[in-house]
Amino acid sequence: MQFMKQLVCVFLAFMVSVGVVWAGEQGYELVAGRDSKLCARVLGAFREDVDDRGRLRYQHEIFRQIIWKPVELSGQGPKTRHCSSLDKALVDLDNDGQQDLVVKTTFCMKGSPSDSFYVFPADSAALEQANWQDLSSLLATADKFERTGGSYPLSTFSLSSESGKELPALNIVFTVQPFIMDGKTYVALTDGRGQWTVIAKYLRGERFEDQCYLQIAGR
Repeated sequence: MQFMKQLVCVFLAFMVSVGVVWAGEQGYELVAGRDSKLCARVLGAFREDVDDRGRLRYQHEIFRQIIWKPVELSGQGPKTRHCSSLDKALVDLDNDGQQDLVVKTTFCMKGSPSDSFYVFPADSAALEQANWQDLSSLLATADKFERTGGSYPLSTFSLSSESGKELPALNIVFTVQPFIMDGKTYVALTDGRGQWTVIAKYLRGERFEDQCYLQIAGR
């Protein structure tokens, strides 16, 4: 009986280790990219940063180099931060050598959180002019990512698709996480399904230059 218990424990430990290996080493795969060296490094970082379900935790060093601070607005705001948060960071988002004030918002659509970001000069007073009843000074900027309810097509690189099927796109609700690698800032974009992740450079306005397309293996 003791031997059988030991055998079961060994088997369970083996199954857990297999699951961890799958999530950590096989969860993401590179499908297409502009710079093979960059994409390979990002892929390696992502594979180190997944949870036991293969989803990104955004806790890798490349994400932690950007320090986000909660924004406190005047006025009566929503009670739950899960669906009503604003965070700010100073980061050279477009890699022009100048720090930008980046404000990342998270609001829910049908109960699912979705990120947007808004970009200003580092000394901008946009946040001081905003309150929960009037976010116009924040939303009016032309430099932003604001796609909740919309889509972000993966159209930069040629991706094979079955006849009659549209090329993939990120849709409806978004997770947006800037990160820094080798002194340059990139943005990781995915949606509520988490199947595809786009690594892009931000080019001001609402424009991006896609660098890599990553996909969860087996989806």
